[in-house]
Amino acid sequence: MGFTLLFCSWVVLGIGSLLLWFLRNRNMSQTAGTVTVLVSSMMMIGASLWVLISGSSEEYYHPWNVPFGSFYLRIDLLSALFLLLLAVIGGLSALYSHAYFSEEKKHRSLAGYWFFYFLLFGGMSLVFTAYNGVLFLLAWEGMSLASFFLVLHENDKEEVRKAGWVYFVATHGGTAFLLVLFSILGSSFEIWDFNAFQYPAVGGTFLFILAWIGFGTKAGFVPLHIWLPEAHPAAPSPVSALMSGVMIKTGIYGLIRVLSWAEGKIPLSWGILCIGFGVLTGVLGVLHGLGKRDMKEILAYSSIEHIGIIGMGLGIGLYGMSRTLGMAALLGCTAALFHVINHGFLKSSLFLGAGTVLHATHTRNIEELGGLFKKLPKTGALFGLSSFGIAGLPPLNGFVGEFLLLLSVLALCIQGSAFLDIFLALVVLLSLGIIGGGSVACFTRLFGVTFLGDPRKEKEVHLNERGTWVLPLYLLAGCNLLLGIGSIGLAPLVFGAVVSTLPDIPYKTALDTVRVLRQTLLPLGMLGVVFLSVLFLLFRIRNLILKHRSIDSSPTWDCGYILPSPRMQYTGSSFSQPILRLFRGLLQIKEAFHWEGTLFPSSASYASKLYDLAMRTVYEPFLRSITKVATRIYELQEGRNQVYILYIALTLLILMVMFLGGIP
Repeated sequence: MGFTLLFCSWVVLGIGSLLLWFLRNRNMSQTAGTVTVLVSSMMMIGASLWVLISGSSEEYYHPWNVPFGSFYLRIDLLSALFLLLLAVIGGLSALYSHAYFSEEKKHRSLAGYWFFYFLLFGGMSLVFTAYNGVLFLLAWEGMSLASFFLVLHENDKEEVRKAGWVYFVATHGGTAFLLVLFSILGSSFEIWDFNAFQYPAVGGTFLFILAWIGFGTKAGFVPLHIWLPEAHPAAPSPVSALMSGVMIKTGIYGLIRVLSWAEGKIPLSWGILCIGFGVLTGVLGVLHGLGKRDMKEILAYSSIEHIGIIGMGLGIGLYGMSRTLGMAALLGCTAALFHVINHGFLKSSLFLGAGTVLHATHTRNIEELGGLFKKLPKTGALFGLSSFGIAGLPPLNGFVGEFLLLLSVLALCIQGSAFLDIFLALVVLLSLGIIGGGSVACFTRLFGVTFLGDPRKEKEVHLNERGTWVLPLYLLAGCNLLLGIGSIGLAPLVFGAVVSTLPDIPYKTALDTVRVLRQTLLPLGMLGVVFLSVLFLLFRIRNLILKHRSIDSSPTWDCGYILPSPRMQYTGSSFSQPILRLFRGLLQIKEAFHWEGTLFPSSASYASKLYDLAMRTVYEPFLRSITKVATRIYELQEGRNQVYILYIALTLLILMVMFLGGIP
């Protein structure tokens, strides 16, 4: 039944693609695209729920006359969980697209947008279900190309074209490592089916590093993350929501999938690698987010931060398996999967909210915004709710994964006795403290500067918060609340996916972990319900008390100034400056300060810019070296036929000497 629904969803996407060729009317293309994705996502939800509820996997196999290939599909508990995430977020992002493009440039056709949206949606579903290496790589490439063209949707802008090419190079660089990985793993087999893959006794760590680079590039681990801050601001907001909510999670899915091929004891270095880069990714992600002014760039760095949290969970899981610390391993991997789901819903909601702000104000620079809550109250409330959740505050769903990660750290301390166990636990604990505090500061800054106070620049806001502008945001907010207070209901699905994927989990350890999850998540959910009920009751009492009273409004205290100006408000830069200066040893901050040096200066100015650490210290020097070598090689191009004939003659002479000398 699961595959029947999945195949039907793909057929719907195919029919929708054909319709786009015949529908020349922009509005009809818009409606057809939205309806196609919604119908397909409904069928995909049914397919994933069928497998998750039944608890059994489904397979489909058909021979394929392609070297090493077979049309082998499998929906297991892990695939079904990711399929469910894709179906919900993909459907709601498509629904939001209907409003988002209604006010775009009328001359731009939407047929291309919807075609590549279909391809991205279907490609990701094939990535999650492919069980053959060749089929997986084809789906991976289709997903990458579709997202590349979606990023380039507004290709009349220079920054969009630049972002597209950065993403194109990064994603294909990662794919090259995956091709090498599958080639080595499948070198002994005629068909690259996943059930035949296993790590060799020697060289397994090298293969894991290949997988980490290949999948980590898509996920956005530092220093492989450079495409995210470029692509997310450039892409249309519904595409950013789908890419951040789901597509970067294909990298996490791939890492978990390759772990299932490990037989025997997992090397200790795998867990240490994941923990180390998870800490680096999380800390640098949140600090860079604090220093940016572009709304969508801030959200992109936040995605990098949360990929770091997921990486720490996977790292504790791998480390626990290598040290036979079963409960720590299970809790770490369960926390990682919980955070995959919760971050997907929260971040897609934030990107859609950012899209509404962009359409209403035509700017992404938070330093030009302010006071939007009065003009966009629904968007402001829903954006604030998601900001609360993404900062990891209870009772919303962002808190659950991070709390389970803390539990896995506690289990590592209790079960482990070696110095390395305690040291890694303390490193994760310290980094979670930095990330948690930084995330609260980051989203307090983003929400406060954007929606509160007075407008820093007078902008006309023309946007009616009705229909598909706010419906997806309401639905995502409901999911975030439900996943926060009802996490006990999601726990069996997530835990089942973990146990069915990871090798050699003792039955008693699994039972003990289930007991810990139940004893933790049930009280958390109940406390969340009590908190929300009390909050609702207090607001209700307040409204009843003020119902028949007149409410006076007056300006806030103006510090003695007669005419306070919006320029006197806190800026985003001034809010984050103390935190960034505390960690300036980890960052690349450029500051410019001008002051006349007198007691009563007529003018003064301060400007700061935060550069990406990996870009400045790794990629820019590397690219400069390549440019220098290319310039030297370019000098060989004389442009004269005589010189080229000389090159050919020298090459032939060298080949003749090699042949006569017996050099193969």
